[in-house]
Amino acid sequence: MVFQDRLEAGKFLAQMLQEFKGDPETIVVALPRGGVPVGYVIAKELGVPLDIFFVKKIPSPYNPEAAIGAVSESGQEYLNERAVMMLGVSRPWIEEQIAKIMEQIAKKRALYRKPRLPVAGKRVILVDDGVATGASMYLAAKALKNEGAREVVIATPVAPPDALALLREAADEVVVAQVPRDFMAVGQYYRDFHQLDDQEVMALLDAAQREAGQP
Repeated sequence: MVFQDRLEAGKFLAQMLQEFKGDPETIVVALPRGGVPVGYVIAKELGVPLDIFFVKKIPSPYNPEAAIGAVSESGQEYLNERAVMMLGVSRPWIEEQIAKIMEQIAKKRALYRKPRLPVAGKRVILVDDGVATGASMYLAAKALKNEGAREVVIATPVAPPDALALLREAADEVVVAQVPRDFMAVGQYYRDFHQLDDQEVMALLDAAQREAGQP
């Protein structure tokens, strides 16, 4: 299955999440930026609030595109200890990267003008536009649980089979539209997989807030 875009993927997932429709104890939390359109549609279809949660990869010192771990905006980290050891990455270097990432996240949070919704005691439907390694979703689920979320349901349009075990370690439930054995990259499963800009994200967050009747 190839989705036309992230909005179509969100509609497909919303059908799989109907049991939570109209539940006042449920919120949707999307990982920016790609998860926001998917989360927007799910929140709208289920009639529940939409929020965002930042998780950023910690890059390898030798290849900025490769991750050796991730850090959440609440300061929780996940490290691929094997990669760290094999590459000989020092703890001071990791801490320097985390400090830079936290500064970037703070700037984005301020730009989006989106104060966080409390998750304590809530069911959180954690959404992204797809999963590759699963590290970001794993960390986000763990961080939200640490903040008191009663239940975390990971929902994503596509994920490879070997990522599911990691996701299930962190979440109470994992809802995936498709789990292809020949998975190469998330973008394979979208006709339109453009990189969202900040204006698109802010427009969706503003629309979700208006539709939920929030000030």
